Amino acid sequence: MAPSSMYFAPAMRERVRRRVLKYGRALTTLLAEVVSGKDRTSVLQALGVLRPGTRPEQALRDALDRIERRRLLLVSDDAGYGCCEICGIDLGGPALEEVPWADRCRAHAA
Repeated sequence: MAPSSMYFAPAMRERVRRRVLKYGRALTTLLAEVVSGKDRTSVLQALGVLRPGTRPEQALRDALDRIERRRLLLVSDDAGYGCCEICGIDLGGPALEEVPWADRCRAHAA
């Protein structure tokens, strides 16, 4: 059975929600910088956001879309939060506390 955000204690759920929002704000700031002409390629590569053959702006928009999908699942208490989008496996509480915007298991990480 897939976990839901109820899988987390309320305090952990709030920490996870705040980290998702903080990461989304950081990506939004990076997108504004990239659009204004600043080269943030090394930062995007370090974050694992930039994929070969993808423009930085598009990579950031895609990452922000993924963050928003995770946030909506979390706040709506959807059972999809905490599961791989590809195979549905439980990502695990400790992993989600570390990377709360995770949407794929290691086997499907792109």
